Amino acid sequence: MSKIGVWLIGAQGSLASTVVLGARAVARRLATGGGLVTESPELALLPLVAAGDLAFGGWDIAPTGLVERARSLARDDAAIAESLVTELEADLRAVEARVRPGFADGGGPANRPARRDAFVPRGESLAGVVERLGDDLDRFRREQRLETVIVVNVAATEPSCELTRDHQRLDRFRRAIQNNRRALVTPSMVYAYAALDRGFPYVNFTPSVGIEVPALRELGLKHHVPFYGRDGKTGETLVKTALAPMFRARNLEVLSWEGFNILGGGDGRVLADPRHKRSKVRSKASVLAGALGYAPHAGVRIEYVPSLGNWKTAWDFVHFRGFLGTKMSLQFVWQGCDSILAAPLVLDLVRLTDFAQRHGEAGPMTHLACFFKDPLGVAEHSFVEQFRLLTDYVARHTGNGRHASNGRAARNGRHAKRKPRAG
Repeated sequence: MSKIGVWLIGAQGSLASTVVLGARAVARRLATGGGLVTESPELALLPLVAAGDLAFGGWDIAPTGLVERARSLARDDAAIAESLVTELEADLRAVEARVRPGFADGGGPANRPARRDAFVPRGESLAGVVERLGDDLDRFRREQRLETVIVVNVAATEPSCELTRDHQRLDRFRRAIQNNRRALVTPSMVYAYAALDRGFPYVNFTPSVGIEVPALRELGLKHHVPFYGRDGKTGETLVKTALAPMFRARNLEVLSWEGFNILGGGDGRVLADPRHKRSKVRSKASVLAGALGYAPHAGVRIEYVPSLGNWKTAWDFVHFRGFLGTKMSLQFVWQGCDSILAAPLVLDLVRLTDFAQRHGEAGPMTHLACFFKDPLGVAEHSFVEQFRLLTDYVARHTGNGRHASNGRAARNGRHAKRKPRAG
C-alpha cells in the first residue's frame, strides 16, 4: 500500500505530538493498538493503511517543537513513558522539521501566538494565505511521494462564529476570500478551504466551525473528496451517549443532567476564555436531546485547573424519575488523559478517511458519527446506533452482511475510483 500523508493543524500541540508518537510507536512495535477502534474485531476485515505507512507534517502558529511537547507530556503529566520519547526522538524531529507556519487571524484572543513575529507571516491577504497553505500540502505530497494527504484539525478551539449568506454558497465565499473580508473567515475555514481546494480530504476534530460552512461542503463535493467532523468524542460526552439510551430504553425520565468538567493544559487555558468556551459547551450540550428524544434540564460547566496539565475530570449528576413517580439519581466520575484518549481516534479517522478516498467516496462520511460530539448530517446521538453506522459500513465493503451487495454496487457505480492528483 502507498504511503499516506497526515497533515495536522496544531501540529506541535499535545494531541498532535501524541498522535505522531503513537503512530511511530505502533509502527516500530513499541506499543500495541490498544485504544484504536480500527484494531477492533469489528473492523478487522477492512484493508486499512498501516501505521508505518503514515507520514506526518502540519501547520502551527508557534514553534514549540514536537520533541519538547512530548517530553513535557512524559515529565510533567506522566502521560507517556520518557523512554518512549527518547527512543522515538529522531522520528519526532523529522516531523518537527516539516511543520510550517499556519494562520492565526480570527482564531480568538486565546489563540494569539506569543511569538507570532518569529514564525507566522504578517500582512498576508486571505487569498495569499490560502495559496501558501495549499502549496505546503502539494509540496509535502510531492517530496514525500504520497498517494494523498489527509488534513486533520486538532488545533485549539475557536470562538463561535455566526454564519451569514456569504458562507452559504461557494461563489460568495470565494469572493469573501478574494476581497480579503477577514471578519467573515476564521482559521478553521481557511485551513479547510486550502485542503479541499487542492483535492485533499479534511477532518475537523475540534469544536471550531470548519467544515460546517455550507460553501466548504460544496467545495469538497466539487473536488470529490471525503470530509467530516466535528469535535472528537473522548470523555464525558462519550459516556453520556452510551448511558442516555439506557434511560430511554427503560422508560426512565431524565429530569436533569448536570456536568462539571475540569481540565488543564493548552485546551483548558483556551477554554477559560468565555468566547472560546461557548463553542465547546454548545457541542457537548447538544447530544442529550438526540439520545433521549427530548431535552431535559442540562448544564455543562468547564473550568480551567492549570495543575491538571493534560488530564481532565468530569463529574456528572443525573436526576431521573421512575415507577410511581419516584425520583432517583446516578452519578459518575470520568478521569482521563486528554491526549491519550484522543490520539488513537485521530489515527482511526485518518485510516478510515484514506479508505473512503481510495474507494472513490466523497462528501460527509456519516459512518464516522460515533467519533464526534456534533457529527455532520447525523441526528442520532446514541453511541450504539452511531457505532452501528460504522459496522454496517464495514459490512457493505467486505461483503460480510446484509448490505454487502449494495456496497459493491455503490463502489462499481457512482463511486468510481478517483484518479490521484498530479504531484
